Amino acid sequence: MTNTLITPRLAEAAGVRQQNSRELYPSQHAADDAGLPMLVIDNPHARAVISLQGGQLMAFRPARERELLWVSPCCAFKPGKALRGGIPLCLPWFGPTADGQGPQHGFARTSHWSLVDATVTDHRETHITLELASDTPLCAQWPVPFVFRLDIVVGRTLSLRLAATNRGQQAVPLSFAFHTYFAVPNVADARTSGLDGLTFIDKMDRAARKRQQGDVVITSETDRVYLDAPSPVILHSAPGPVTIEADTRDVIVWNAWTNDRNIADLGAGNHQGYLCVECGNVGEHAEILPAGGTFAAQMSLSL
Repeated sequence: MTNTLITPRLAEAAGVRQQNSRELYPSQHAADDAGLPMLVIDNPHARAVISLQGGQLMAFRPARERELLWVSPCCAFKPGKALRGGIPLCLPWFGPTADGQGPQHGFARTSHWSLVDATVTDHRETHITLELASDTPLCAQWPVPFVFRLDIVVGRTLSLRLAATNRGQQAVPLSFAFHTYFAVPNVADARTSGLDGLTFIDKMDRAARKRQQGDVVITSETDRVYLDAPSPVILHSAPGPVTIEADTRDVIVWNAWTNDRNIADLGAGNHQGYLCVECGNVGEHAEILPAGGTFAAQMSLSL
């Protein structure tokens, strides 16, 4: 499938302009880095930055408010390399593949997406549509042609709707997550409410199943999958709460804590500045996407 790009004039009319990551994140580029194409949205409600590599939100800041998303100061803006921060799309699988041969968290987050539509809503929000599509399979681990579409609405609330269509002749498993990195002053002071009483899979304790008691607080390296999570979930930190609404089944809470020193694009000490609260369908809640079928999920973030 060939994507027809919208014209620059139409994009500009919708408040969308293209910049290079070198301009937006100069300290994170070496002298010989070419950088990556980014979309910048400015409207009366908010400012957002989106990487066309990965279809990835890198920044969202409502007018006269703080930045909600975190980007690692060690993030490398290089073609084909996953970007550490913002809202990566883990798609069409979450985590490693069963054979261990495919890329971690799927191929969508390192592929180039196309801008196929940009409009202004009646409320002066910006609505863009990004697409990643192929008439042939891109990897052995997901052997079907496909169309992935991401609709993003930038207003006082940030809204995302992801749709995945299987254009092949066989069913395939599909798991995904909006892998959101939230900016916090100090992760040790942050807490996440809305998950009390839920069963979670503790990936730091051999996938033991446990029950959450009270709000989730971070005191050590944390990697948990909360099953059948309700909506909304609220992240509390010193600047104020962020409300996370989604129609997904799972919430993943992750922070590397002091293991950040072993992750090159995270860096020692940088775990303090973020908390990942991710919405998705993963593990036992992975979908089976039939031939010709479409699966869609959505998430919104608001102060």
